[in-house]
Amino acid sequence: MARVVAVLVLVLAAGVAAAQSTETVGMITEIKTGHGRVELRSGSDWRRAGPLQALRAGDALRVTDDAVAVVMLSGGGTVKVQAANSPYTVAARADDTRTQKARTLVQAGLGFMAAGQREAPTAVLSTRSAAKPPVVIAPRNTSLLPGPIALEWAGSRFARYTVRIVGPSGPVFERRGVAGGRLDYPPDATALAPGTRYTIQVTSGEQTHQEAWFEILDAERARTIADDLAALTQSFGSGTSRNSVAVVRAGMLASNGLLNDARRVVLDALASDPDEPALHQALGSLYQKSGLGEMAAESFDEAQFLLTRNAK
Repeated sequence: MARVVAVLVLVLAAGVAAAQSTETVGMITEIKTGHGRVELRSGSDWRRAGPLQALRAGDALRVTDDAVAVVMLSGGGTVKVQAANSPYTVAARADDTRTQKARTLVQAGLGFMAAGQREAPTAVLSTRSAAKPPVVIAPRNTSLLPGPIALEWAGSRFARYTVRIVGPSGPVFERRGVAGGRLDYPPDATALAPGTRYTIQVTSGEQTHQEAWFEILDAERARTIADDLAALTQSFGSGTSRNSVAVVRAGMLASNGLLNDARRVVLDALASDPDEPALHQALGSLYQKSGLGEMAAESFDEAQFLLTRNAK
């Protein structure tokens, strides 16, 4: 009997160890290769590391020349890996001075981005055509935080579009002859009710309209998200890079179904640092979740180009 118990203990211990070894404890939230390389060892072999790559305890990063990588740890804090402190081995998750809520929010943000990297991007083949229909970009099949709404779509710069918002009882807004691919919802137009699903319809000429849905969060849910964002931001130290914060904030928003608000966070960060591969990778994940396969593939391609353009 004692031998059976001992065997069971060993089996359970092995199971716990295996679970711990596969747990994500960090992520590469920034990576610039410069004229060097950033490599990951997860097991026995070194291979090129990538943006938003999930890391487990025991994984190691090796950096050469002027390359740099930033690791966001799920338990809190970031580590900047350069040649001077390379190789860096990821430790098992340990509690830090953050509150449990802050740690949970960080883990939710990293978890969403890590899940997105496991899904293969799907490129959409397109053909040259003057009659190519518009594609609704934003807001697209998502919940929204209350505030100004910018309607965006991809199409031809020469076309004129009819933009319509339809609610449960019929159209609530329509604008004809719109040029370009963006229209701000007018502040004097019909107020959109929280908790109501609306449909955006964009049409050009005789084409069948393209559409997507959105829903504005109610005040209570919006306050909860705002409080979570504040707690998340306050949990980062003053030295935490804006790009890493943007990745986690975007992931946290997206994990709550706020894909468009997450996209805006990433686009704001890209406006300041358009050469950060991790931001393009994050944008690709958000486009992919929104069903915009072609735009996702373009973002993933840009991330790969920035990562390897000076590769040795």
